[in-house]
Amino acid sequence: GRRAGRDPATAAMMSTSAQGSLRVLHSFGSHRGARCSAPRCTRPSKLKGCRVRCRGEEEKLSDVQSAWLDVSLLPFLATLPAVSAFAANAMDTADSLSATTTYVPSAMDAGDGWAQFVVLMVTALCGLVGMKVSFDGEQTASQDAISERVAKQVTAMETAETIPVIGVPLGDLKDRLALSGAASSLDTDGLLRIDGVLSPDTAKALLAEVNATLERELARAGQGSLPSDSFGNVYCKGNRYDLKLPLRGVAEAALREAVLNMGPVLEKVAGGNAAKLCEFAALVSDPGSTRQPVHPDTNYRRDRCVVTTFVALQDIESDMGPTVFIPGSHTARAHLAFKEANEVGGPALAAPNCVATLRTGDVSMFDSRLLHCGGGNSSNKRRVLFYFSFEVSGKENPNSGFSSIRDELRGTLTLRDLRNQPIVETVS
Repeated sequence: GRRAGRDPATAAMMSTSAQGSLRVLHSFGSHRGARCSAPRCTRPSKLKGCRVRCRGEEEKLSDVQSAWLDVSLLPFLATLPAVSAFAANAMDTADSLSATTTYVPSAMDAGDGWAQFVVLMVTALCGLVGMKVSFDGEQTASQDAISERVAKQVTAMETAETIPVIGVPLGDLKDRLALSGAASSLDTDGLLRIDGVLSPDTAKALLAEVNATLERELARAGQGSLPSDSFGNVYCKGNRYDLKLPLRGVAEAALREAVLNMGPVLEKVAGGNAAKLCEFAALVSDPGSTRQPVHPDTNYRRDRCVVTTFVALQDIESDMGPTVFIPGSHTARAHLAFKEANEVGGPALAAPNCVATLRTGDVSMFDSRLLHCGGGNSSNKRRVLFYFSFEVSGKENPNSGFSSIRDELRGTLTLRDLRNQPIVETVS
């Protein structure tokens, strides 16, 4: 940048003011010297007559202080006008220096126009490359941190007992006592398995529909990021997708079939027929997808607010990365223990867990506060779970604004709507 020249008047003012400042500093030095040389009491005492004995010395000190005031303050007062003038001139000079001319690029046909254009383009390109490198670095660091957390969780869970989840046949839920027992299981364990909710034909048709929709949406995204109108957020995205489904065709038929079959139990655990549909999607885990960290879908709150149902669209075997649940971990005590151990150990992860190996059409229903994770898919087969969630009637869902459902469906359908309206399309 350019430097502004200094005019003779300013220089003269600064010289005169500087001289005045030196005199001020000299007078301050005299001030400090007078204070340091002032006589002090040589016989300090707390006795009552000390002040009387020292009165003569106090009178001497008073005389010295009066002489100091006459000598040191007069030069200081005399220099105040010069100091004020210097300060005002300095501020004006600073203002003139800060009022720089705004940069205006040269015209393209000027001598340096193209050169400036090239410099600007190179600068912009370097900035974009820097942002990309920084973003990639942050993603890598985040993925490394997740992998480290998963490894510690796996180690902490090695000694934990793995217990089976006994499924309740769908037909048994027609019995009032069995229905009450199923609802109590969700209250106590935060988890309930129901077998045979979706027919094999419906599951097969929906599986084909999900695969086709996924390929179509991935082709639409190309090499870019996955569009949020069709994909939700999910842990460990490599080879794993959270695909939002449209409410039409096979997907709508499957939802209505499952809700009709599970209606009584959903009504009990979701606070009645006014419960709102808040998620409607498919979780896809391709071969090579890694294990997720153990997590709840909803951080702890006193009351259950969301109930989620995972429906197997094919047999899910142990090497396909079935969901791991920790029964009873939807409580305040379990969440506190999980947090206190930095989510990598402690009694919450040492508690018995279960692996949801399911048959086609079977479901795992769970409280969204329950600790769980998707397993790693070490097989050569794709695992697809069709899932839907309901907000418990009268309870606040903290994730309602970004849960996995298409925007046009968010908050529009209740359990009553899905149970009462006729199925538009059936699967044969």
